[in-house]
Amino acid sequence: MVAVNDIVSLGGDRGPRWRWWRLTVVAACVTVALAAAFIWYLSGPYHHGGGQATPAALRPSQTAREVAGPSLSTWPASPALMTGQPLPNDAGLRLLLGGQQPAWLQVPSGRTEAIRGLPESASYQFIRIAGGWAVQPFPHVAAGCDNCAPAPLPVYYLADGSTAVSRAGTADVAGPAAAPGALWLVSYWPDADMSTAAGTAQEVSVTGAALGPRLRLPAGYVINQGTRAGLLLAQEQPGSGPGRYELWNPGTRRVTRSFVNVLAASPTEIAWQPACTDSCQVRVLQLPGGRAWGIALPPRSTAGQGAFSPDGRLLALLVGAGATADGRIATNQLMVATIASGRAAAVPGTTVGGAIAVNFGWQPGSRQLIADVTAGTQGQPQWQIGVWQPGAARLATALARVPYESWPVIDQGPY
Repeated sequence: MVAVNDIVSLGGDRGPRWRWWRLTVVAACVTVALAAAFIWYLSGPYHHGGGQATPAALRPSQTAREVAGPSLSTWPASPALMTGQPLPNDAGLRLLLGGQQPAWLQVPSGRTEAIRGLPESASYQFIRIAGGWAVQPFPHVAAGCDNCAPAPLPVYYLADGSTAVSRAGTADVAGPAAAPGALWLVSYWPDADMSTAAGTAQEVSVTGAALGPRLRLPAGYVINQGTRAGLLLAQEQPGSGPGRYELWNPGTRRVTRSFVNVLAASPTEIAWQPACTDSCQVRVLQLPGGRAWGIALPPRSTAGQGAFSPDGRLLALLVGAGATADGRIATNQLMVATIASGRAAAVPGTTVGGAIAVNFGWQPGSRQLIADVTAGTQGQPQWQIGVWQPGAARLATALARVPYESWPVIDQGPY
């Protein structure tokens, strides 16, 4: 299994367990097929504001046209792969591989270049920070104690494009800071219950130098994202349920705003979906000024995850519609919204079944939206990679084989 930072969950809680709680089975279950693990992870109920929708279907999009209006049609319920034109051999797409063999993967050629400086005895997760990635081994958590803090683990830094890591510190949990070249390290007493304990946070540079005083976080919360208006904290909660988030000012130790169902966050923006039933809307808050926008979703659909473009002007969303007999989302599709106008466009070729694990995000430093789905585990594990440029009429796709216990890391943010 992989970090929530590395895959998109349309089910279960979206609280801070994205860091690693669901990853503890990696060490014990490395022989389990990757596809089965991903489907298991994504098979939880689809929460949005505390209730479960039974939305009707979205109109499928074969072009990049805007999706709007009351008209509905039926999405196919079972696509397992995206559709599009072949990705050119000279596309130059380079993706990270997480897991037991961290490397850079060239798509579509499949060539890999190992990441140097990481001990070979561990499996690794990658957490996006400005200018690169924080890298941390998956922890070992005591059986029957899902909320217990593990022993502190080393945190490494990998700069964009680099093939070698450097040591940044030690922590139970690493989180992105607002400033480039910085990250947050959060630590707990050994075996502390993170759903009730107060962690200690230290902002450091990527070289490990302290950038301010240590902070005592509110009990039961961890850092999700550093912003220009304070720290976005996520509540660590046992079991499933809508994730709760608070925008917290470290100087005054006061909460300035609360959210549920945060879909995406950056140093300058937060996107969330308030509780809704038939007509859902994604809200976007600009930081630190406080201006807010609304993005209307197609009728009787709901968003499960999001990712801001590097320039902050676009928001990619994974939108679900339809319902299976057991109440789960039937079909998923990627959409991209222009934040200033509040208008959303369907990404062509991205309609897949609701049980399919979809991972997506913006390629750092570009306007390319990248998505992937598992494409079989017979022999060497295989992934389908989709690439789309805003305004393009078609998705470009390629199949990529990766080493066992490894997976592509797509940056959709830490949610």
